[in-house]
Amino acid sequence: MTDRELRELLTDAVDGIEPRYGLDEIRARTTTTKRRWPYAAGGALLAVAASLTAFALLPNDAGPQAVDPGSNTSGSPSPSSSASPSPSESTPPSASATEVPSMTVPVSYVGDTPDGPRLYREFRRVPASNPFEAAIAGLEQAPLDADYRTYWPAGAIERIHFDGIGADGFFQVVLADAALRDRPAEMDQASAEMAVEQVIYTLQASAGARAAVSFSFNGNPIDQVFGVPTSEPLANGPVLETLALVSLTTPSEGMVVDNDEPLVVEGVGNSYEGNIVTRLEDGDGTEAIDSVPTIAGTYEERLFPFEVELDLTGVPPGEYTVLSQTDDPSGEQRFHVDSRNITVVD
Repeated sequence: MTDRELRELLTDAVDGIEPRYGLDEIRARTTTTKRRWPYAAGGALLAVAASLTAFALLPNDAGPQAVDPGSNTSGSPSPSSSASPSPSESTPPSASATEVPSMTVPVSYVGDTPDGPRLYREFRRVPASNPFEAAIAGLEQAPLDADYRTYWPAGAIERIHFDGIGADGFFQVVLADAALRDRPAEMDQASAEMAVEQVIYTLQASAGARAAVSFSFNGNPIDQVFGVPTSEPLANGPVLETLALVSLTTPSEGMVVDNDEPLVVEGVGNSYEGNIVTRLEDGDGTEAIDSVPTIAGTYEERLFPFEVELDLTGVPPGEYTVLSQTDDPSGEQRFHVDSRNITVVD
């Protein structure tokens, strides 16, 4: 399989397909009270792609809520034994290991938008032997794109435990430092909420299911993380209030491209009437080629895949920025934008 084919597989797996939101079923069976948290707002291993393609095409219209991790009732479906994984647990890969396998995982990072901090995604190749180790490593690495940030320092997460099947399972994130309970003075509330969402969305992508996430420290549940209530397992925040409304998959940050070939730009977005516009700018912010419009999608609680080709014929070698942005009919210039810095060569 070529890099392009694998990239397309990964893009299809996590962009055009929204995971089944099985937590609605869990709530219907087990929850007695509901609380809505105020959430505002190239190679990869085939195992990762295979797990991600198991997602189902269903909208995610429920907000992040505490979820009772009670056992299934007799009315719940019973997966076959062949589809029943045993509980799994991971710790960050050892730095002293002589040979550590690597894998690619989609990692959620925080970036700024006109609607406050939101999550963007990068595919990161990290040393890991399973997707949960990869998730920890990715969250604790600085993003490649300087426009993004992570709030999880190295060593913050001790391990991750996953018990159950798909969306009916539960993650337990074991923290290594009790200081993560409190929100730092320099972090605002919206950023703290996005820091928690970083973990939720990254783990759900790793498992290929919208499973709930709980946090613990020293063998006990922890009541808050960065000041965000976590005494009960949390669902992910609503897609359109948590994720940036445009996010690029390719090109990757710092990619070198040949001006003899068209540059394929791929990503996901949700915009007014589906409109996404992509352009190439030079170092002075001047358009190097005409902007290219395309249609992604809108009116659903999901991000839609889009793809455009930029004709680099006649573009001189040098440093450029690829930008894709949403539409804004209000005229207030409230565009969601994602960008990648690239180098064009002859």
